[in-house]
Order: sequence, then C-alpha cells, then structure tokens
Amino acid sequence: MTKDGRVSITKRVWALIDEDPSFRKDLARGVINVSGLAEYLRKAYKLDGSLDAVVSAIRRYERSGDVVNLDAGVRKALSDAVVTTKNRVSAIRLKNSSNLYKRLAEVLKDPEFYKSEIFRLFKSRNETLVMIDSESLSRANDLFPDANVASVTSGIAELTLALTPSGWAAKGVMARLANEIANDGVNIIAVISAEPRISIFVKEDDLAKAHDAVLSLTRTHK
Repeated sequence: MTKDGRVSITKRVWALIDEDPSFRKDLARGVINVSGLAEYLRKAYKLDGSLDAVVSAIRRYERSGDVVNLDAGVRKALSDAVVTTKNRVSAIRLKNSSNLYKRLAEVLKDPEFYKSEIFRLFKSRNETLVMIDSESLSRANDLFPDANVASVTSGIAELTLALTPSGWAAKGVMARLANEIANDGVNIIAVISAEPRISIFVKEDDLAKAHDAVLSLTRTHK
C-alpha cells in the first residue's frame, strides 16, 4: 500500500471513531478489543485497507491522547452538572404562516405564559414546535388557529442538565449524552441547549431510563 493509501485509511478510521462516542469511550477505558474493532470497521464500512492497517490506525488514535482527554473532559463536565426533571409536558406542532407568527407574538406578550414552568419554541423552515407544560396547554391551544395546528402530543418529559461554565465549554458532552440515552433504548424527541442548560425531551414512559442513564454519567469520577 502507498503512503497516501495509509494516510487515507488512517483519516477514515479516525473519522469513524470520532463519529461514534461508544468507540471513543471504550478505547479510553481500554475495554475494547482493537483487532475486533478493526475487523468490524472493515466489514461495516467496507474499508479498502488491510486488517493490520486499520489496527495501526486505531492504535495511533489511542496514542494521540485525544480519546482519553476528550472522555475525561466529558466526565468532568457531567459530574459537575445539576440534573432536574419535569413531566406533564406537551408538544404543539404548528404549520408556519404569517398569521401564525402574529399569534406567536401575542403569546410572547401574554404575562400568563411567563408563569409557565416550561415554554420552549423550536422553529424550522416549515414548522414551529412549541413545548409547554400541560397546565398551560389549553390556553395555548386557544391562541393558535386550527388550520395551523398539525398535531398535539402529550405525555412528554423534560430532563435538564445545568452545566458549569467549564462544563459548557467541554467538547463532546451532547454526543455522550445522546449516545448513553440511546444505548438504554430511549428515543430523544427534541433537544434544546442555551448556556448553561441542556434540555432533553423524551416520552414520560422513558424518563426513568433516561434519567438513570444521565445520572450514571454524573456519578462517574465525582
């Protein structure tokens, strides 16, 4: 294999490891079989390099120190976080229109909504998602035209982490959280982050599993 080929394989392997937090976590802990991981990567991603070349790339990734430093930074960020939960959250999915924007402006001016425990807006090109506590749901529904309401979903919970300034600056926190929650079979409905908080929305039935997954991270090396 040419030198350029070795470089290409190394970059590809490193990129695959970077994309999967579970690979980085297991490498940092020294609990993964490198040859087994190399064989998996070759087959799953149809890598052209030999098994030895992929093993070599993984070994260089380990020695780079990035995997250990990244994992340690994430563990520290999460161990210092304060975790809270809130159930009885509802999601209103709205079709965007000029009329809707006028109604949203009215909602934001309504002092009653400032008292709501939860009021989150996610705007995309075609839709706006409103996450609101169920106590305020009926009032919110009255303000939006039926033509704009695509769906209303209840039975949602919010899991929030309040990070320290250094924790907020740490790389890989969101990926680690998503990976750990997904490993417990929990689907994330939505995520919103604004310094210093990360709010993760899941089904109420999944809240206990998501909460335990996050707590297992906050207790690590505390």
